[in-house]
Amino acid sequence: MGNWKHRLIIGTFWTLIICLTIGIGISGGFLFAYMRDLPNLGSLEEYRTSLITTIYSDRDEPFASFFEQKRIPISLDKIPPHLKNGIIAVEDAQFYKHHGINLRGIARAVLVNLRAGELVEGGSSITQQLAKVFFLTPERSVSRKIKEALLALEIERKFSKDKILELYSNHIYFGHGAYGVQAAAQVYFRKPAEKLSLAECATLAGLPRAPNFYSPFVDGERASKRRAHVLTRMMEEKFITKEQAVQALKEPFDEKLFTRFRTTAPYFVEYLRQYLEEKYGSYAVYHGGLHIYSTLNLEMQRAAEEAILGGLRAIDKARGYRVKGAGSSIFQGSKKGRFSIYRPQPGDILEAAVEKVSSAGLEVSLGRYKGRIPFDKMAWARIKDPSDLFKPGETIKVQVLSIDDKNKSLTLGLEQDPEIETAFLALDPHTGEIRTMIGGYDFARSNFNRAIQAKRQPGSAFKPFIYAAAFDIGISPSSMIDDSPISYQTVINGKLTDWSPQNYDGKFRGPITLQEALAHSVNVATVKLIERVGVYRVIDLARQMGIKSELRPEYALALGVSEVSLMEMVSAFGVLANRGVKQEPFAIRKVTDKDGKTLEEHFPESQQVIREETAYATVEAMKGVVERGTAASAGVLGRPLAGKTGTTQDSTDAWFIGFTPSLVAGVWIGYDTHRSLGPRVTSATLALPIWINFMGKVLPGMPVEDFTPPGSGEQPPDDSGSKKTPDAPTENGGTPLVGRP
Repeated sequence: MGNWKHRLIIGTFWTLIICLTIGIGISGGFLFAYMRDLPNLGSLEEYRTSLITTIYSDRDEPFASFFEQKRIPISLDKIPPHLKNGIIAVEDAQFYKHHGINLRGIARAVLVNLRAGELVEGGSSITQQLAKVFFLTPERSVSRKIKEALLALEIERKFSKDKILELYSNHIYFGHGAYGVQAAAQVYFRKPAEKLSLAECATLAGLPRAPNFYSPFVDGERASKRRAHVLTRMMEEKFITKEQAVQALKEPFDEKLFTRFRTTAPYFVEYLRQYLEEKYGSYAVYHGGLHIYSTLNLEMQRAAEEAILGGLRAIDKARGYRVKGAGSSIFQGSKKGRFSIYRPQPGDILEAAVEKVSSAGLEVSLGRYKGRIPFDKMAWARIKDPSDLFKPGETIKVQVLSIDDKNKSLTLGLEQDPEIETAFLALDPHTGEIRTMIGGYDFARSNFNRAIQAKRQPGSAFKPFIYAAAFDIGISPSSMIDDSPISYQTVINGKLTDWSPQNYDGKFRGPITLQEALAHSVNVATVKLIERVGVYRVIDLARQMGIKSELRPEYALALGVSEVSLMEMVSAFGVLANRGVKQEPFAIRKVTDKDGKTLEEHFPESQQVIREETAYATVEAMKGVVERGTAASAGVLGRPLAGKTGTTQDSTDAWFIGFTPSLVAGVWIGYDTHRSLGPRVTSATLALPIWINFMGKVLPGMPVEDFTPPGSGEQPPDDSGSKKTPDAPTENGGTPLVGRP
């Protein structure tokens, strides 16, 4: 019997040994298979955070960036202790004690989640989360968890705890496009991470578990509860005192911070992006951390955006309510969709859902906010009864006039997006630096940049080139020209016919000085002048001043029938403001790499393209346009100014380009479809008010300057009355076309 028991014990022992060996072998085989499939940690060792390319203004203020993931690297010693401790407390309290897998944390998470009845904490260590983010997919499977654990052990073997925490802090997602603690601090609190308070640190520390769910942008009450949980955990782990936690809990969420970032100068930024991608490649632009020092002036850009927004809406409102608005306005930070998660701001133009319609007005909702539009505030819309046009559930455009945060109520005005389009450009004539650029009403609606890509007829805005050509050959501004009827033979639709240019008001003034002809934009006199000067001489001078587009050699060129871009016109007018010296427009002062090494730098090159005397005589004549001519309303600015209005035939295009000695700015208005802007409208009533609005905002910050005569003191000779305007062309003028002032 004893032998039998002895043999049984020995047999059982060896059976267990064999089974254990087989089990270890199988487990080892599985582990070997998993280890063999694990990614190489070399990529983590060599990992370099994808860097944001930053664009700076002319005063080195950052205002835009290019990135695939918004990430701003920060070293561990720059992260505030409260933020590091908050992350550790809520994500992995044993981080500095375990070797990659937090067994105690897994057990704790199970208990906490069971008590809460929801997923409050996860069991993965910070190292495991880092492994998942860098190397694995978010799938939920046993295989992925095994790989995650093995990778965590390997990461812990090769990297220090501080390095792991630094990588985690720079790589984890915090919601709303922010990756890493520095980007998150800017997105949520508009400040660098180093300046975060304890309450703010706790808010951010609570986000990685479920960024969109716990975001204070989405639900302030839920975010507040999550912050309280983080503070409690920090207190339990002895990172903060009870007094500190209580004080932080009292800190309210400042909803004024939770406003969406304004999109500044999107057409200008896109203009830079296209250039940079072509020169440096997409990877460098979106990952390389380049620093782009641009020429844009933020104050001028904002002034231009406000002037354009107000001007186009005023033009559109004058025609009554058209249709229910759609789309968005880049200028006031609007957001598509009626349920904005951001706090509205006065001036915002947003979409709202109609809830109730009555004869007294409209009641609407904008996410958490309610608003009312009284019927008497809709006078511009020319609506007899709101119920005839608006229905509950429909979406309309509104403008936020005032906000009552306590009651979450808004005072609103009815709005609609204009169909009309626009372009605006301003530059420094002394350097060629582009100060503002707007390529359309709404970049979201159309990213076609009308400031540089569109070519339209400039109308009478082209006339200064004809007068400059005349002054350049010695004709004086006081020279007389006969404003009387004249006809030319031309070919229209294949038939020889007579073309008789007309003045806008249908009147003829008889003998008139060139200066007065330009001031009042007299068509017939200008056509006779180009006949006298020579079409090709005008084209040559326009080319020298910066007009690169095709210019048709015909007398109707005097009326601006050849299509040009706003960039060309503003640059060419800058030659006049700069005493005949041409500076090529440019948008980038300097580009440096992430280490500050200069990759390119722009040095303006001056070129005297027309005589200083010619430029001065033309400017003096153009001052008359502002002082007593078609742009006389600009006199309200009280500054020495020169410029020229331009309205094309059938009022399809309206221009005004004007300047001081140090700033030249131009605005164009029209429809992309070349529709008429309306009967008897002119640039003086459409484009000029926008220009005046802009200049009224920027000129107070600039010194008062006047245009000074040439240093030589010489003036163009006065040949008044010495020459008679010929009745026939002195040069082949091609085929004249009809134009309007």
